[in-house]
Amino acid sequence: MLHIYKRKSDILRSIRDHFYQTEAIEVITDIAQEYPNLDPNVYPVEVNLFNERKGRLKRYLHTSPEIQMKKILSKVKSHIFQITKVFRNFEGSKKHKIEFTMLEWYRVGYSLDDLMEDTKEIFLTSCRAVHCSDTFFFRGKKYNLRDWDKVSVDEAFYRYTGCYPDIDSLNSFLREKEGLLRPIEEFEEIFYRVYAFYVEPRLGAERPVFIYDYPPEFAALSRVVDGKGKRFEAYIDGIELVNGYWELNDHREQRRRFEEEVKKKRREGFEYTVDEEFVEAVKELPECSGASLGIDRLFMVMFDREDIHF
Repeated sequence: MLHIYKRKSDILRSIRDHFYQTEAIEVITDIAQEYPNLDPNVYPVEVNLFNERKGRLKRYLHTSPEIQMKKILSKVKSHIFQITKVFRNFEGSKKHKIEFTMLEWYRVGYSLDDLMEDTKEIFLTSCRAVHCSDTFFFRGKKYNLRDWDKVSVDEAFYRYTGCYPDIDSLNSFLREKEGLLRPIEEFEEIFYRVYAFYVEPRLGAERPVFIYDYPPEFAALSRVVDGKGKRFEAYIDGIELVNGYWELNDHREQRRRFEEEVKKKRREGFEYTVDEEFVEAVKELPECSGASLGIDRLFMVMFDREDIHF
């Protein structure tokens, strides 16, 4: 048992060393927030706290440190990183926990391609820390972390389904594959249905892969350029490990997306509000890219486990 904790510690130290050696500042942000992270399809854990006057304070455990880190970034305008616990309600599976550990980092002046290269280095330094090698085995397959594939979302859908991700093509695909009787009218619903069952499980099957250029509906907090959300995810054998963005720095567009998410959450029975301080901070964000990595999943893959609960 000591051996496992020692190896986890070795990975965490190697990650910190990577950032220190590349002149990044380690930051610490509060976990309990006054405003929730307005992430699509992610729900915060609500808590009741009490101040010294026994006044009740409603707070939200952060689903990621993104909002507070960007507030810092808008001031320091330097590379920053953090390893922290995060919380997401309604989670639970071999690959999900309500409470888990996240690495989040931001690079000033980095393009999305630069950030992918940075991500590769984090995987390499982690692998070397525990395997003394650039290669490792997961689910009986050998992976070389110097050899990555890179494929757009459109290309991935066509590669694994024979169609591109538009609503008519996806409905035709499901009619053929599953005998779908009624067409699905919501693009988000049908996109994720096909993605989750037919595309995602095959990503990174033979070698690690970056999948990039998402439909604008799934841009989250990334920029949209030429009709594509400028973001990527990194996969190894169907396991999503990293989510990266070319960060949005248009405060008006940021407000619009947040207000849309507030409306969506309200339809689901949740009353959330927009963090105005963050919207103002977006005005001062430097040109940057940022990413998050699930540490628990990294451990799972590096130690050749089938779930993150160990």
